[in-house]
Amino acid sequence: MEACREDDGIVTVRMSEAEAVVLHEAIALSEFSNDLREIELRQPVEQKVFSDVQQALVPFIPGLGTDGYRATVEAAYSALDPGPF
Repeated sequence: MEACREDDGIVTVRMSEAEAVVLHEAIALSEFSNDLREIELRQPVEQKVFSDVQQALVPFIPGLGTDGYRATVEAAYSALDPGPF
């Protein structure tokens, strides 16, 4: 994953499809289970940004809303190294 800032202040984050799936899944589960409170977001604007990121990823998540989605998530988890960060 990498990020860069353009001269106009726009920040672009590039990530693999697997990273996008994992990020989307984590946000979606937290939003569904805890209304994004479990991640300890302190301000409503933080909840909005997390929700906006999750929604922006929706078109890029293979199998979302289908029976194959669980396999997509499992493949994404397997594709990433959970090593030290």
